[in-house]
Amino acid sequence: MVAVAQTPRSEFTVAMRALVVANGQPPSPALLRRLAEAADMVVAADGGAAAVLAVGITPDAVVGDLDSITEHPELSLPPEILHRVPDPATTDLQKAVVFALERGAQAIDIVAAGGGRADHALANLSVLVTFRGRGSLVIHDDLFEISLVDGLASIDAPAGTLISLVAIGLCHGVTTTGMRWDLTEFTLPFGPRGIHNEVASCPATIAVRNGDLLLFRGRWIERHA
Repeated sequence: MVAVAQTPRSEFTVAMRALVVANGQPPSPALLRRLAEAADMVVAADGGAAAVLAVGITPDAVVGDLDSITEHPELSLPPEILHRVPDPATTDLQKAVVFALERGAQAIDIVAAGGGRADHALANLSVLVTFRGRGSLVIHDDLFEISLVDGLASIDAPAGTLISLVAIGLCHGVTTTGMRWDLTEFTLPFGPRGIHNEVASCPATIAVRNGDLLLFRGRWIERHA
């Protein structure tokens, strides 16, 4: 796993880690098990329970409006772990993140948030922005770790590690060091300008003065010619 140290505007002492499993395309069983083993609590967002049970793990809680879980009558879940939250203004993923935060999680790994419908995948990325300042959230899949650059991120990764930056809206004062192509006080719009960079020296850093900047850290090495 690529090690990234975030320096957020609000400091956190990580005392509890939760794994939240959404109802999208699950990662490989190996990644799902590894993240679950590192977690103090596993929370399934409604139908995400099926992905957890498929790798032999019973979630500590299943949270959401619980409409998707009814599509899996074969699943045997203790009723005491089912937490119905009938709020149409929030998604099941948001409900599951709130549940984990309210129970003390300060670091939250999220999986199965992509794949399938593009609108769901894009909306799921918004949880990184929605919960800014409330904890350290990272979305995982088999290719990337995705996080919000909250002030400054320091990346401890081998040279050649693929890095992409995606601005949600407009980001001002984007400055990077240790990248193949560095930016200095750059205004980055929503678009392809920050895609497919790579770590050139370690540690690399990414800073943003204001705006919502997503950091995609690849799980592989791809050196440019």
